[in-house]
Order: sequence, then structure tokens, then C-alpha cells
Amino acid sequence: MSHDGVLARALSVLQAVASGDGAVSRAAIAERTGLPKATSNRIVGQLVAQRMLQPTRGGVRLGMRLFELGNLAEQRGLGLRDAATPYLADLYEVLRETVQLAVLDGFDVVYLQKISGRTSTKIDTRVGGRMPATCTGSGKVLLAFADPEFRQQLIVERGLPARTARSITDPDVLNAELQLVRQRKYAVDKEEFQIGTTSVAAPIFHDSVVVAAATISIQADRLAVQAVVPTLLATTAAISRELLDGKPGTSSWNLVRVDPFGRNELR
Repeated sequence: MSHDGVLARALSVLQAVASGDGAVSRAAIAERTGLPKATSNRIVGQLVAQRMLQPTRGGVRLGMRLFELGNLAEQRGLGLRDAATPYLADLYEVLRETVQLAVLDGFDVVYLQKISGRTSTKIDTRVGGRMPATCTGSGKVLLAFADPEFRQQLIVERGLPARTARSITDPDVLNAELQLVRQRKYAVDKEEFQIGTTSVAAPIFHDSVVVAAATISIQADRLAVQAVVPTLLATTAAISRELLDGKPGTSSWNLVRVDPFGRNELR
């Protein structure tokens, strides 16, 4: 078996475990990966030995070595989460509602940070989790500043999955929404991801590159969007300045370059 084949199988096992909410049994891993049980069990054992997986009641879960490697990659890369977290914490202290940091990975948003409290609006996301970009405020922001060809590819290959009855499923409606997001520099998710919750998201820039989005989520019946937009935009502007002043490395996210002040939409 080639090294590429071994790596692909190991990654498929890790993805099978990551897709579970908690412990994943070895039988479930074999079923999710389509690997023979003997093969999947052998790979699980090897990953446990390397601390990539950790045995627990009912099966295995992701191991601490993955957490360590992820943090090392963060520290040696853009440093986005570390740079953004103090400002997101301040935003949470002001609004006392769930605050998140997300990036675009393929056709999904992946959450790098989430800050919430006991009285915050509960939202069905987690750090490291991914969701369809078209159903979220952060996804709308990131798609709005992405290459138009990428957006078309998303529509053709992924389609527009609905999380709720209010999710956008019409490409023309989505494109009109994204044009509005580019104009006003923020996006609103009106119960499109989760019924009862409205979110407002704004872009974070590294120089003139949109590298992430910050989101505030509030119970729909008590959110006045215009009341939170100035605070959110001030937060994302501060994070953008922090990234620029810190002279971080080149972003690993393949996003389009834009002018944050709207003078040139693309360049």
C-alpha cells in the first residue's frame, strides 16, 4: 500500500471520529469510513499510540496531540485566534451574547473561537465545527468577498442546503444578499441557521484580505440589528489593526483581496 493510501485512510478515520458528537465506537468508524473492520481497528490503534485519538467509554475521541498541533499551527501561521480573542472577549462583555470567530474552509465555515455565558443565546455550534456557509452570517460575509467563480462553484457543486425554513435556497436571492453585504460591510442571518436566533457578522481584514468574520448572535425577538452593528464593526476594525500591526505571516485562507473602505471592490 502506498504512503498516500495509508495517509488517506488515517485521515478518513480521524474525520469519522471528528464528525461524532462524543465518543465514536470502532464499529461506527468502520461503517463511516467504509474500511474493513480489521483495517480500521489497526489504524485506530496506531492513532491512539500517537495520541491522535484517545480511548474513552464507548469508543475513542480526538486526542490531545491534535489539539497541540492545531495550536502550534495557529501560533506559526496567521495568529488569528490569538489576535482576535481579547477583542471578542471585550465584545462579549459589552453585549453578554454569544460571539464567534469563523473562517472559510472549502464551502463551509469553520469556527475558531466561541465565547458565551450562562445567560447568552444558545447556538448550535462549537469550536472546530463546520457549517454550510450559505446558512450563516459569517458565511455570508466570507462569500460576499470571495471570488465570483468560487461562489458559482459552490452553488453548482454544493447547492444551497436549508438549515431552517428561512434559509436561502434560491441562487438569485443569495447573490442579491451578498451584494448587499459587500455594500454595507456586514451580514445578517435572520433565523436562517437556527430558528429563534439572529446573527450579525462583519469581516476581519489582514491588510486588504478578508481572512475571517466575527459574529454576534442574539435571540431574534430582542435583537435590534442597528444597535449592535457599530460595536461589532469597531471590534472587527480593531482586530484588523492588530493583525496588520503585528505583521503576521501570510494568510493560509484563499480569499479574495478587497479594499476595506470600498474604494475598489476587487483587485
